[in-house]
Amino acid sequence: METDLDNLYEQRFRAMGSEIVIWLEQEDAATAAQLLQQAQDIFNVAEARMTRFDEGSELSKLNRQPGRWVAVSRPLWQVLQEAWQLTIETEGLFDPTLLTAIEAVGYRQPFTEQWAWGAADQPNGIPTSKGQWQQVKRDVSSHSIFLPEGVRIDLGGIGKGFTAQRVVDFLSQWGPCMVDAGGDIVAGDAPEGWPGWPVEIAKPWEVAEGEADAVAEVWLNNGALATSGVDYRWWLQAGKRKHHLIDPRTGTSADTNLLTASVLSADGCRAEAWATALLVAGMQPAQQLLQSQGIAALLIDQFHKTVATPSMQRFLKAGTSVQHAVGKDSGKEEL
Repeated sequence: METDLDNLYEQRFRAMGSEIVIWLEQEDAATAAQLLQQAQDIFNVAEARMTRFDEGSELSKLNRQPGRWVAVSRPLWQVLQEAWQLTIETEGLFDPTLLTAIEAVGYRQPFTEQWAWGAADQPNGIPTSKGQWQQVKRDVSSHSIFLPEGVRIDLGGIGKGFTAQRVVDFLSQWGPCMVDAGGDIVAGDAPEGWPGWPVEIAKPWEVAEGEADAVAEVWLNNGALATSGVDYRWWLQAGKRKHHLIDPRTGTSADTNLLTASVLSADGCRAEAWATALLVAGMQPAQQLLQSQGIAALLIDQFHKTVATPSMQRFLKAGTSVQHAVGKDSGKEEL
């Protein structure tokens, strides 16, 4: 993101398996540095609680206790509640109970550059599992979760969206801000005099080449933009291309004709869940879902066809030219 703002401060670090970038407009440099460090601390605490790659995390401890009720912390309960509501809303196309399936296709360690673009062949050998969110029990009064045998939870994408939203809610008390959590972008107020934060949606077919040009640009103001894709996190397993986005109906990498799906919403969790759901569904089913939901979204398929819903078109920067999705605007608007 390029701006000419004199009072814009930036913090970059790695957390939750992604590069995190936080921007804050603030007149005092010392105050900005302190606030950005506090924002980074929020991510670090969230990662320690939600990561599946640390056996000591709260999520890992929950996953190791199937067949019994386990009380969880309020933050973990909150993100799990968000996940369940969005699983219902997406009719199961987004499902947090796919950890066994994710590991079965080879994604068993944090994604690093040596994995990128199929550089390493990941072995098979772990039994897979379809989505089983309906089998999980929850007790609201005690904030307890009951996982049946064989069911484990992954909060990778929605955990980032949830945490990015929390950071923006915190920093917005001090000034205009935005968080990019590895493609999950959440913005507060726009910088003074700007219609929004300028955010690009990259051409996914250029990602493997390094710097990718934008296929579309939006102005983001008090909202979230999440992009899910199969353009970056993929590898070979027994000579077949696999990726981390699992179809809950099959228990393996989604056989989708979409490269990326981007969703604009008022909330980071909802944007992330719907971006995943649309990607898993594929171009035609995704367009059918979008007709009834009134969601602002932009889809790019394997032939580079780019389709935007009418509600997404309203947030695109002038000069952006993409096709409309089939169907009329429902009249609903996310932001």
